Amino acid sequence: MSFVWSPELATGNAIIDSQHKQLFEAASALFSACQIGRERQEVERTMEVLAQYTIQHFADEEALQQKCGYPHYPAHKQLHDDFKITVQALAQKMSRQDLTADFISEVYITIGEWLLSHFKGEDLKMAKYIQGKAQSTRPH
Repeated sequence: MSFVWSPELATGNAIIDSQHKQLFEAASALFSACQIGRERQEVERTMEVLAQYTIQHFADEEALQQKCGYPHYPAHKQLHDDFKITVQALAQKMSRQDLTADFISEVYITIGEWLLSHFKGEDLKMAKYIQGKAQSTRPH
């Protein structure tokens, strides 16, 4: 279970695309650590890296949205805020229970599929807006 970056996920913004790739790598590292039975401490550390990187990425992406006047910023930020809460809840749950196949599946679905869906949907919609705005401000 891993997520692999593909060109269809590219936003056209080098910073955002680089961070999305790193988020996929962090999520894949977490799933791998869970699957191969790494020590709990290592799995929890991997989860914390993913959580912290997610927070940083969302802050960078939200700053870009504000700078460009993205009209869907409040709703997009709310999705980010909700996901941060979800990740923290999973991290707390992880510290309290065994890393069963069911829990690993929950982590995979909750984190991995959310990231994939968000990148393909909301982030590409945002990127299209920002690219359109950039094109409309270029001199003809």
